[in-house]
Amino acid sequence: MGIRVNLVTFLLLFCTVGHGQESEFISGTLIDTVNTEPIPFASIRVKNRAVGVISNNDGSFRIPIKFRELNDTLEITSMGYDSREIVIGRLLSDQINQIYLKPMLIQLDEVTLSASKKRRRGRNDNDRPVTAAEIISKAIEKIPLNYPFNPQSYVGYYRDYQWKAGGYTNLNEAIVEVFDKGFGTLDYEDSNTRIYEYSRNANFPTDSLSERLYDYGEYKTKTIPKAYLNSYGGNEFVILRIMDAIRNYNTFSYSYVDHLDTDFVKNHDFSLEDDTSLDGMPLFVIDIYKHNRKFMVRGKIYISKDNFEIVKLEYATYDALLGTRKISKTSRKIEDRLLYRTAVEYKKEDNKMFPSYISFSNKFEVKVPPVFTVKNVFVDFEKKLFEIAFNRVPMHFKVLKDKNYNISYKGRGIDIEKVVLADSVTVHLYPKMNLGDQALEIFLAEPEDIGKDDFRVIMDNIIDMDGNKLDYSETYSLMQFREFFVQQRKPVRQYPGKHLYMDKNWPIFQDQPIVKPDNYSDFWMNTPLRNEGAIIK
Repeated sequence: MGIRVNLVTFLLLFCTVGHGQESEFISGTLIDTVNTEPIPFASIRVKNRAVGVISNNDGSFRIPIKFRELNDTLEITSMGYDSREIVIGRLLSDQINQIYLKPMLIQLDEVTLSASKKRRRGRNDNDRPVTAAEIISKAIEKIPLNYPFNPQSYVGYYRDYQWKAGGYTNLNEAIVEVFDKGFGTLDYEDSNTRIYEYSRNANFPTDSLSERLYDYGEYKTKTIPKAYLNSYGGNEFVILRIMDAIRNYNTFSYSYVDHLDTDFVKNHDFSLEDDTSLDGMPLFVIDIYKHNRKFMVRGKIYISKDNFEIVKLEYATYDALLGTRKISKTSRKIEDRLLYRTAVEYKKEDNKMFPSYISFSNKFEVKVPPVFTVKNVFVDFEKKLFEIAFNRVPMHFKVLKDKNYNISYKGRGIDIEKVVLADSVTVHLYPKMNLGDQALEIFLAEPEDIGKDDFRVIMDNIIDMDGNKLDYSETYSLMQFREFFVQQRKPVRQYPGKHLYMDKNWPIFQDQPIVKPDNYSDFWMNTPLRNEGAIIK
């Protein structure tokens, strides 16, 4: 009879497949004319057809080639840039088209300049907010007027993926429709989602370790440093929806923003920056800042100057400790300390603000299973010894040193008299059995009376023949992204049957109901692109 401890080794699957250009799409990349940087999260709409897409993190996008055959035009808008229209017929289908946008020249008026500073109100502007905090408070107060409280549905492109060593991995894509009963309802409880199509993109690498659920248990195989994220049953789309602090303005969204309507203003410092605009709408730009010695928050909120609609919210939380030195507000090393970042943008249609996109990303660490481990620890009552079996051949001069073993039973140490090789991967440890030695209590007892939880076995300074340290686990860092880009918005006239809804507590890519509607061809997956091509000036 024996006490055995078994360790399981996980395998890492990592493969790469070439990514070819699909002939049924036209692809492009949006680029800033001044600094030649890509422009992410820009709106690309097919004119007069109420469908479109949002550019990826690298500024790339793609649209079905059928719109060129219909002689359509693209309308491109992005915060802080001049809007642009391009006839789709000008775009090439055999390479990625580079499209340049010009940064907008902002003409600041007198009201904007005075509003950027604290000043004494006059008799005619008592109700006009002056400071940044007052502008935000006014915008939150007007959410019930500016956002839809009647049911709406949003069809769009969803994806979750990870960014590892400069490339995408574990890319999941879907076309989904969200049925939102309105801002007067609880989003998590009352909204539902229908999946039109799901695809695990095999053209990008996969990493089986990093795609597992977060693990904050004993082994911590996948964790977020200095933060905790509930997996909600593994459904990444549900996590993403919760990170829309505007939609969830009166419920908890994430730390420090907390309840947007009651906590946001009191939890942060704000300052007005130069104004900007989006598609002709003039916007206040307000910097968001918080530093509590352990964490730092940086972000921006964009609010319309006419009706105080919140158009966009960018929010990032950082670990502010770098050794013993705090990261300052302007530190260049701040991105090295990123914990999570979220961005959400709304657009105005029919005098109400509707979602355009939401993005949520967080850094996480994966612990790689150790190469060199212990397979079994066995108590041999007949021979009165401890047997330890390794999964690989250990370095003999290391494994035979008794001082490299620390064994205790019920809190008392057991002295080892000698260590003997039983075979190439197994050692026998003979304990001292003199009067008063703790080993006597073990071997004079009945085997069934010995509890394995009473044992503690620690081994140190043991390596295998290749130099791998016993039970040493390497870790590597990745970024997890979840993004949803609205392609079409419409009022809800009839809800689908409940059997068609996604199970919120189950991963989006496992055994979910998938049914394509008759108009499915109106939507498409904006799969990320990484190549360069033609220039459209």
